[in-house]
Amino acid sequence: MESVSHDSLCIVSVMTLFRGLPRRGRSRRRAAVVAVTVLALTGAAGAAEMMVRFRIADRFAAGAEERLGQSPDVGLGGTPALWQLAQGAFPDVELEAKGASVNEMMGLDIDAHLHDVRRGPDAVTVRSSTVDVGIGAESLAGERLQQVNGTIVPEPASGRLILRAGPGGAITLPLTPSLDSTSIRITPERPTFNGSPLPAAMSERITEKVRHAVELDSLPLELRPQRLTVTDDGLSLSLRGGPATLDT
Repeated sequence: MESVSHDSLCIVSVMTLFRGLPRRGRSRRRAAVVAVTVLALTGAAGAAEMMVRFRIADRFAAGAEERLGQSPDVGLGGTPALWQLAQGAFPDVELEAKGASVNEMMGLDIDAHLHDVRRGPDAVTVRSSTVDVGIGAESLAGERLQQVNGTIVPEPASGRLILRAGPGGAITLPLTPSLDSTSIRITPERPTFNGSPLPAAMSERITEKVRHAVELDSLPLELRPQRLTVTDDGLSLSLRGGPATLDT
Protein backbone atom coordinates (compact mmCIF):
# COMPACT_ATOMS: atom_id res chain seq x y z
CA MET A 1 0.00 0.00 0.00
CA GLU A 2 2.81 2.36 0.83
CA SER A 3 4.49 1.50 -2.52
CA VAL A 4 1.29 2.21 -4.44
CA SER A 5 0.81 5.45 -2.60
CA HIS A 6 4.40 6.43 -3.24
CA ASP A 7 4.13 5.59 -6.99
CA SER A 8 0.85 7.44 -7.20
CA LEU A 9 2.41 10.50 -5.62
CA CYS A 10 5.27 10.34 -8.13
CA ILE A 11 2.88 10.12 -11.07
CA VAL A 12 0.79 13.00 -9.75
CA SER A 13 3.92 15.07 -9.26
CA VAL A 14 5.16 14.39 -12.81
CA MET A 15 1.73 15.16 -14.31
CA THR A 16 1.55 18.34 -12.29
CA LEU A 17 4.98 19.35 -13.57
CA PHE A 18 4.08 18.74 -17.20
CA ARG A 19 0.74 20.48 -16.85
CA GLY A 20 2.61 23.53 -15.59
CA LEU A 21 4.96 23.71 -18.55
CA PRO A 22 2.38 24.83 -21.13
CA ARG A 23 1.06 27.47 -18.73
CA ARG A 24 4.55 28.83 -18.24
CA GLY A 25 5.07 28.82 -22.00
CA ARG A 26 1.82 30.73 -22.53
CA SER A 27 2.82 33.17 -19.79
CA ARG A 28 6.13 33.79 -21.50
CA ARG A 29 4.38 34.34 -24.85
CA ARG A 30 1.92 36.76 -23.26
CA ALA A 31 4.78 38.63 -21.60
CA ALA A 32 6.63 38.81 -24.92
CA VAL A 33 3.56 40.17 -26.69
CA VAL A 34 3.09 42.80 -23.99
CA ALA A 35 6.77 43.76 -24.19
CA VAL A 36 6.67 44.09 -27.99
CA THR A 37 3.46 46.14 -27.76
CA VAL A 38 4.98 48.47 -25.18
CA LEU A 39 8.11 48.90 -27.28
CA ALA A 40 6.03 49.60 -30.38
CA LEU A 41 3.93 52.16 -28.57
CA THR A 42 7.04 53.74 -27.09
CA GLY A 43 8.64 53.93 -30.51
CA ALA A 44 5.50 55.45 -32.01
CA ALA A 45 5.30 58.00 -29.20
CA GLY A 46 8.98 58.83 -29.68
CA ALA A 47 8.48 59.34 -33.40
CA ALA A 48 5.42 61.51 -32.77
CA GLU A 49 7.36 63.57 -30.21
CA MET A 50 10.19 64.16 -32.66
CA MET A 51 7.83 65.13 -35.48
CA VAL A 52 5.79 67.51 -33.32
CA ARG A 53 8.92 69.08 -31.84
CA PHE A 54 10.33 69.63 -35.34
CA ARG A 55 7.11 71.15 -36.66
CA ILE A 56 6.73 73.53 -33.71
CA ALA A 57 10.37 74.60 -33.93
CA ASP A 58 9.98 75.17 -37.67
CA ARG A 59 7.02 77.51 -37.07
CA PHE A 60 8.96 79.59 -34.54
CA ALA A 61 12.00 79.70 -36.84
CA ALA A 62 9.92 80.85 -39.81
CA GLY A 63 8.41 83.64 -37.73
CA ALA A 64 11.86 84.92 -36.69
CA GLU A 65 13.65 84.47 -40.01
CA GLU A 66 12.36 87.65 -41.62
CA ARG A 67 13.66 89.85 -38.79
CA LEU A 68 17.00 88.08 -38.33
CA GLY A 69 17.90 87.52 -41.96
CA GLN A 70 18.32 83.80 -41.32
CA SER A 71 16.50 80.87 -39.76
CA PRO A 72 17.53 80.44 -36.11
CA ASP A 73 17.97 77.20 -34.20
CA VAL A 74 14.98 76.65 -31.92
CA GLY A 75 14.84 74.79 -28.60
CA LEU A 76 11.68 73.92 -26.66
CA GLY A 77 13.23 72.90 -23.33
CA GLY A 78 12.94 69.53 -21.61
CA THR A 79 9.14 69.34 -21.41
CA PRO A 80 7.74 66.95 -24.07
CA ALA A 81 6.55 68.88 -27.12
CA LEU A 82 3.39 66.77 -27.28
CA TRP A 83 2.43 67.94 -23.79
CA GLN A 84 3.24 71.57 -24.62
CA LEU A 85 1.16 71.38 -27.78
CA ALA A 86 -1.76 69.80 -25.92
CA GLN A 87 -1.64 72.58 -23.32
CA GLY A 88 -1.24 75.30 -25.93
CA ALA A 89 1.60 76.74 -23.83
CA PHE A 90 5.38 76.71 -24.26
CA PRO A 91 7.27 77.63 -21.04
CA ASP A 92 10.64 78.47 -22.60
CA VAL A 93 11.34 78.81 -26.32
CA GLU A 94 15.00 79.47 -27.15
CA LEU A 95 16.16 80.94 -30.46
CA GLU A 96 19.85 81.03 -31.39
CA ALA A 97 21.31 82.69 -34.48
CA LYS A 98 24.90 83.28 -35.54
CA GLY A 99 25.72 86.12 -37.92
CA ALA A 100 22.19 87.58 -37.89
CA SER A 101 21.27 91.06 -39.16
CA VAL A 102 18.96 93.49 -37.37
CA ASN A 103 18.38 97.03 -38.64
CA GLU A 104 21.79 98.36 -39.77
CA MET A 105 23.81 95.95 -37.64
CA MET A 106 25.20 92.76 -39.13
CA GLY A 107 27.11 89.73 -37.88
CA LEU A 108 25.18 89.48 -34.62
CA ASP A 109 25.13 86.43 -32.34
CA ILE A 110 21.66 86.25 -30.79
CA ASP A 111 20.43 84.10 -27.89
CA ALA A 112 16.76 84.77 -27.15
CA HIS A 113 14.41 83.17 -24.62
CA LEU A 114 10.66 83.61 -24.95
CA HIS A 115 8.88 82.89 -21.67
CA ASP A 116 5.35 81.51 -21.36
CA VAL A 117 4.40 81.48 -25.03
CA ARG A 118 0.68 80.78 -25.40
CA ARG A 119 -1.39 79.93 -28.43
CA GLY A 120 -4.66 81.86 -28.46
CA PRO A 121 -7.59 81.80 -30.90
CA ASP A 122 -6.30 84.82 -32.83
CA ALA A 123 -2.63 85.23 -31.90
CA VAL A 124 0.39 83.78 -30.13
CA THR A 125 1.38 85.78 -27.05
CA VAL A 126 4.57 85.99 -25.01
CA ARG A 127 4.57 86.92 -21.33
CA SER A 128 8.19 88.14 -21.38
CA SER A 129 11.47 87.72 -23.22
CA THR A 130 15.20 88.01 -22.63
CA VAL A 131 17.67 88.54 -25.46
CA ASP A 132 21.46 88.65 -25.35
CA VAL A 133 23.25 89.95 -28.43
CA GLY A 134 26.95 89.62 -29.17
CA ILE A 135 28.21 92.38 -31.46
CA GLY A 136 31.60 91.53 -32.94
CA ALA A 137 34.35 94.07 -33.55
CA GLU A 138 34.07 93.59 -37.32
CA SER A 139 30.38 94.43 -37.18
CA LEU A 140 31.16 97.53 -35.15
CA ALA A 141 33.65 98.77 -37.73
CA GLY A 142 30.90 99.35 -40.29
CA GLU A 143 31.11 101.75 -43.22
CA ARG A 144 32.02 104.80 -41.18
CA LEU A 145 35.13 103.20 -39.72
CA GLN A 146 36.07 101.63 -43.04
CA GLN A 147 36.28 105.18 -44.43
CA VAL A 148 39.27 105.80 -42.18
CA ASN A 149 40.74 102.34 -42.82
CA GLY A 150 40.21 101.44 -39.20
CA THR A 151 40.20 98.31 -37.12
CA ILE A 152 38.69 98.01 -33.63
CA VAL A 153 40.35 96.38 -30.62
CA PRO A 154 38.05 95.88 -27.60
CA GLU A 155 39.43 96.92 -24.22
CA PRO A 156 37.10 95.44 -21.56
CA ALA A 157 39.14 96.71 -18.62
CA SER A 158 38.51 100.36 -19.55
CA GLY A 159 35.08 99.79 -21.10
CA ARG A 160 36.30 101.26 -24.38
CA LEU A 161 36.91 100.25 -27.96
CA ILE A 162 40.25 101.30 -29.43
CA LEU A 163 40.18 102.30 -33.08
CA ARG A 164 43.49 102.03 -34.88
CA ALA A 165 43.71 103.67 -38.28
CA GLY A 166 46.18 105.02 -40.78
CA PRO A 167 49.48 103.49 -41.90
CA GLY A 168 50.52 100.81 -39.44
CA GLY A 169 47.69 101.80 -37.11
CA ALA A 170 49.59 104.92 -36.09
CA ILE A 171 46.37 106.82 -35.35
CA THR A 172 44.68 105.69 -32.14
CA LEU A 173 41.15 106.76 -31.30
CA PRO A 174 39.44 105.58 -28.09
CA LEU A 175 35.67 105.03 -28.44
CA THR A 176 33.23 104.87 -25.55
CA PRO A 177 30.02 102.86 -26.25
CA SER A 178 26.97 103.65 -24.14
CA LEU A 179 23.22 103.20 -23.99
CA ASP A 180 21.11 106.30 -24.43
CA SER A 181 17.47 105.32 -23.96
CA THR A 182 16.85 103.16 -27.04
CA SER A 183 20.14 103.91 -28.81
CA ILE A 184 23.71 102.65 -28.76
CA ARG A 185 25.99 105.66 -28.96
CA ILE A 186 29.65 105.55 -29.96
CA THR A 187 31.44 108.60 -28.54
CA PRO A 188 35.04 109.22 -29.72
CA GLU A 189 37.78 110.83 -27.67
CA ARG A 190 40.63 112.91 -29.09
CA PRO A 191 42.79 110.81 -31.41
CA THR A 192 46.55 110.54 -31.19
CA PHE A 193 49.29 109.91 -33.73
CA ASN A 194 52.07 107.71 -32.36
CA GLY A 195 50.99 108.79 -28.88
CA SER A 196 50.79 112.55 -29.57
CA PRO A 197 47.42 114.38 -29.86
CA LEU A 198 46.46 115.38 -33.39
CA PRO A 199 45.75 119.02 -34.23
CA ALA A 200 42.23 120.13 -33.28
CA ALA A 201 40.95 120.53 -36.85
CA MET A 202 42.16 117.08 -37.91
CA SER A 203 40.86 115.53 -34.70
CA GLU A 204 37.40 116.98 -35.33
CA ARG A 205 37.25 115.61 -38.88
CA ILE A 206 38.20 112.12 -37.67
CA THR A 207 35.87 112.05 -34.69
CA GLU A 208 32.91 113.24 -36.76
CA LYS A 209 33.43 110.33 -39.17
CA VAL A 210 33.17 107.73 -36.41
CA ARG A 211 30.67 109.39 -34.07
CA HIS A 212 27.32 107.68 -34.57
CA ALA A 213 24.32 106.10 -32.91
CA VAL A 214 22.44 102.88 -33.63
CA GLU A 215 18.72 103.22 -33.01
CA LEU A 216 16.98 100.33 -31.20
CA ASP A 217 13.44 101.73 -31.13
CA SER A 218 11.78 99.37 -33.62
CA LEU A 219 12.58 96.01 -32.05
CA PRO A 220 10.00 93.19 -31.80
CA LEU A 221 8.50 91.75 -28.59
CA GLU A 222 8.51 95.17 -26.88
CA LEU A 223 12.25 94.72 -26.33
CA ARG A 224 14.18 97.46 -24.55
CA PRO A 225 17.96 97.61 -24.07
CA GLN A 226 19.08 97.08 -20.48
CA ARG A 227 22.85 96.74 -20.40
CA LEU A 228 25.80 97.25 -22.76
CA THR A 229 29.28 95.97 -21.92
CA VAL A 230 32.60 95.72 -23.72
CA THR A 231 33.83 92.14 -24.15
CA ASP A 232 36.93 90.53 -25.61
CA ASP A 233 35.05 90.10 -28.90
CA GLY A 234 33.26 93.45 -29.09
CA LEU A 235 30.06 94.36 -27.29
CA SER A 236 27.41 92.45 -25.37
CA LEU A 237 23.90 93.90 -25.39
CA SER A 238 21.17 92.63 -23.06
CA LEU A 239 17.51 93.36 -23.80
CA ARG A 240 14.29 92.58 -21.97
CA GLY A 241 10.75 92.50 -23.28
CA GLY A 242 7.33 92.46 -21.66
CA PRO A 243 4.00 91.03 -22.84
CA ALA A 244 3.84 90.97 -26.62
CA THR A 245 2.31 89.27 -29.65
CA LEU A 246 4.57 86.93 -31.58
CA ASP A 247 4.71 86.72 -35.37
CA THR A 248 4.54 83.03 -36.38
